[in-house]
Amino acid sequence: MTRIIKGALLQATWTGDKDSMIEKHIDYARKAAEQGAQVMCFQELFYGPYFCQVQDRKYYSYTEPIPDGPTTEKMQK
Repeated sequence: MTRIIKGALLQATWTGDKDSMIEKHIDYARKAAEQGAQVMCFQELFYGPYFCQVQDRKYYSYTEPIPDGPTTEKMQK
């Protein structure tokens, strides 16, 4: 028996802060779910700026523990 799973790819431009990025993606995820998405894929580093071109300690504050970090827990709800 064939089972179809609907997926969504979510990507957003940097808003300037982590909290608003998380809220923006939660909103996108809700909208995708309303359209039937069962699996959602977020861009890498979705809640912060893309900083992989440089190694700078100022970006260390964006790190969180996994699986018990605050963003992981929020997205599980």
